[in-house]
Amino acid sequence: MAASGLLRRAAALIALAVLGSGCAHGLPGARDGTLRIYLARHGLTDWNAQQRLQGWSDVPLNATGREQARALAEALRGIPVRRVYSSTLSRSLETAEITRDRAPLESLAGLRERHLGKFEGVRLDSDSVVTAEYNRRVVDPDDRLDGGESLNQHLARVRAALDTILARDRSGAILIVGHGGTNKLILRALLGLTNEQTQVFSQANDELYLIEVDHGERPRLWKRVTEANLKDL
Repeated sequence: MAASGLLRRAAALIALAVLGSGCAHGLPGARDGTLRIYLARHGLTDWNAQQRLQGWSDVPLNATGREQARALAEALRGIPVRRVYSSTLSRSLETAEITRDRAPLESLAGLRERHLGKFEGVRLDSDSVVTAEYNRRVVDPDDRLDGGESLNQHLARVRAALDTILARDRSGAILIVGHGGTNKLILRALLGLTNEQTQVFSQANDELYLIEVDHGERPRLWKRVTEANLKDL
């Protein structure tokens, strides 16, 4: 599918998401045997608020991030989530712990954020030259960012983590609490997107996606729409 067609499809799917405080678990087309992957980003950290690149730096949630995790738990209330997955970084793990209720939690190193090498801790708005260099290099599939991880390396381990998850969970509802860059690659792997197409996604710390997966069919993407992100429609 051409990029423009894919974007029109994504916009249509977003427009169909459930409005308000309800979550997208009773959508048309859902049926027995469907795997419903709720995909959340970890709550806010101080480095998020400062626009600092985190990568593998283990920055904890701040008070706002913990409140966002509690709001995520409320949004998922009543949904029979059978298992929760997080990365091994504390901002993802703590978000998952707050959210999971009684569901078992497993942390996977493959769901960690991309290692950003020399750019970890950089504040993107502090030096326009460094910001321009980062923006140019971060989308190069083979650039390891001076001691970090290439996009292709990141994608390979995300795919491996997804293979582990999909082999275990073939139906029902699961929650993955990931990271901004990692969640883009989860969508890329599940939806068959190109590197360029993947860049249109930008998930906020309090946004929730749902991917419905049925054997032999193209996965369906939904986004929970609230007052905070009505501008995305």
